[in-house]
Amino acid sequence: MNGLELFWVGLANAFSPLNFLMMLTGLVIGVLAGALPGITMLNAIVLVLPFTYSMDIVPSLLLMTAVYGGGIFGGSITGILFNIPGDPMNVPATWEGYALHRKGHVAKALGVAIMASALGGFLSCLVMTLVSPPFARVALSFSATEYYAVVFLGLVSVVVINTRSVASSLVCLFLGMLLGTIGIDDTFGSARFTFNSRLLETGINFTIVLIGLFAIGEVLEQLCERDKIPDQGLKERPKVSLMTPREVWAFKGPLLRGFGSGTMIGMIPGAGATVASFVSYGIERQVSRKPEEFGKGSWDGLNATSSAINASTGGAMIPLLTLGIPGSGATAVMMGAFLMHGIQPGPLLFDKAPESVYTIFAGMILCNLIMILAGWVCSKFFSELMRVPETIMGAFIIVFCFVGAYALRNDTSDLWYMAFFGVLGYFMRRYRLPIPPLVLGIILGPLAERYFLTAMIASNNDVSVFFTRPVSAGILLVSIGMLFWPLLQARMNRRKAAVQAADGAVS
Repeated sequence: MNGLELFWVGLANAFSPLNFLMMLTGLVIGVLAGALPGITMLNAIVLVLPFTYSMDIVPSLLLMTAVYGGGIFGGSITGILFNIPGDPMNVPATWEGYALHRKGHVAKALGVAIMASALGGFLSCLVMTLVSPPFARVALSFSATEYYAVVFLGLVSVVVINTRSVASSLVCLFLGMLLGTIGIDDTFGSARFTFNSRLLETGINFTIVLIGLFAIGEVLEQLCERDKIPDQGLKERPKVSLMTPREVWAFKGPLLRGFGSGTMIGMIPGAGATVASFVSYGIERQVSRKPEEFGKGSWDGLNATSSAINASTGGAMIPLLTLGIPGSGATAVMMGAFLMHGIQPGPLLFDKAPESVYTIFAGMILCNLIMILAGWVCSKFFSELMRVPETIMGAFIIVFCFVGAYALRNDTSDLWYMAFFGVLGYFMRRYRLPIPPLVLGIILGPLAERYFLTAMIASNNDVSVFFTRPVSAGILLVSIGMLFWPLLQARMNRRKAAVQAADGAVS
C-alpha cells in the first residue's frame, strides 16, 4: 500500500473504540497534569507507562502521545490564571497570558492558548506524516557510522542546549552514559559494574530511572519548597472564549512562525518544547510590529509561543520513529514503551509495522483536534482538583509510582533503585543540575557504544571511516561545530566587552 492508503487505514484504526478511548483519556490526563501544580506532563507520561505493559503498542503510544500534547498545553492554564507556569516551556505563554488576564482578557487568553496549541500541533503532525516515510527510506541506507554520527549529534545537542553551564551538562551526560553501561555488554558479553549481582546483569531498568528522576524527584522538590510558594486560590471557575476563524486568520503570521520554529527545533534531539517556546517567542518579538507590547500582554507573543510548544511534539516524534533517537524527554519515555514491547523504533519500523506507524500518525492528528474540546472542558472544571493540598497529592503520586515500579518486574529491588533516583533527582533540581542530559545519556550512551564498536569491527579498527563517508562526516562536523560554538561565542563577547570598556575609558 502507498502512503495515502496507509493513512486511511491508520485513520480507521484510530477511530476504533479502544484507540479513541485511549486518546480521550490521555488528553484529559495530560491537560489536568499540566494544569495541576506539582504534576508535569513528563510526570504524567512516566506514571502511565507501567500500565501500558499489558496493552498493545498502538493504544499505548496513542495514550502517551495524547498525554504529551495535552500536558504541554495544560501548563498554560495555571500560567494564564495564576502566573504559575506548569512547566518551563509555559513561561513565555505565562508572561503574555497573565498580563492579558490582568487586563481583563482571561477568557480570550485561554481560548487563544487552546486554539494556537491545537493548530500548531495539528500542522506539525501533518509534517510528521509527510516527512517521516521518506526520511526513514533515506535512513535505511545508513550504516553504523551514520547512526553513530546521528547519536553523537543527539549527545552534543543536549549539552549545547543548556546555556547555563556546559560543564554541568557534560558531567550529567557522562554520568548517564556510565549508568547505561551497567550490565552485560552486548558486543563482547562481558559484565560491567554488576558487582556480582545477578539483578544488575540486565542493567538498570530505564522506566525505574525515569519514574525516580522525574516523578519522585519532582514531588520531593514540591513538598520541600511548598512553604516558599504563595497560596493563590482559585476565586472562580475560568471561562473560555475560543478564537473565531477570522481571528485565526488575523494571527496567521505568529501562528505559522511558531509552528515552523517549534517543528524544526522539536526535531533536534534534546531540544524539546522549552527551547522551542523561548526561541519562537524571541523570533516573534523581533519581527512583531508591536514589540513594545511583549511582556505587557501581546497577542502575537501568546499565539506564537502556544503554537510552538505543541508543534514541537510532531517534530520530536520524527527522529524517534525514523532513527530511533528520542527528540525530547517525553519521546524518551515513549522509546521505553517501544522497547518494553520488544520493538526497536527506527527506519525498519516502517517496513515491519507500517499500519501501526500510520495509526500513530492519524491518532496524533486527531488528538490535536480533540484537544480543543478537552482543553475547553478542563479549563472550566479543573479548579476543584486545584484545591487538593499538595501533601495529599504528593502522597498519592508516590504511592502510584511505587505500585507502578513494582508491577514492572515484581522485584522489590526496583523500589530501592527508584527511591535512589528519586533522591538524586531532588538534589539535581535543588542544585540546578540538568536532568535531560542524564536521561539521554542513559538512552543514547549504549546506542553510541554499539554503533561505534560495530563500525570499528566492520572497518578493521579504522577510525577514519567516520570521516570518509560523506553523511557521517557532515553530521560529525556539525556536531563538533555545535560543541565549540558556545566557547567561541563567549570569547568573542569577552573581546567585544573589553573593546567597549577600553573605548569608554578613552572617552
